[in-house]
Amino acid sequence: MSQDQHSTTGIAGLLEALSAEMSIAAVSCGHLDSALGQLLEHVPIEARMEVMQELHMVDMLAQHITAITDFTAGLAASMAADGAPDIDAALSRITLGDVATRLRETMAAKTA
Repeated sequence: MSQDQHSTTGIAGLLEALSAEMSIAAVSCGHLDSALGQLLEHVPIEARMEVMQELHMVDMLAQHITAITDFTAGLAASMAADGAPDIDAALSRITLGDVATRLRETMAAKTA
């Protein structure tokens, strides 16, 4: 195995491990969201709407983590298959448009 192949394999493995850990974090966010929803039942009715809006942030966090997880998994898959990251394909796996847009803009700014 050449140094480049070894490096590519190492990076793909790192991306896979990172994706797996982020997936665990997303599941934990789901559990947190569920627990907070149970607590919401004990909030006075007149304050529930305000609390629900804040709880929505936990759901958004879980979605954001999932988007980054999908992107990272896509990079890992393309690295393993082709030896190079397919950024466009990885970005297409992101279902949250805002996240994909920010990543595209950040990468474009870094290469400009």
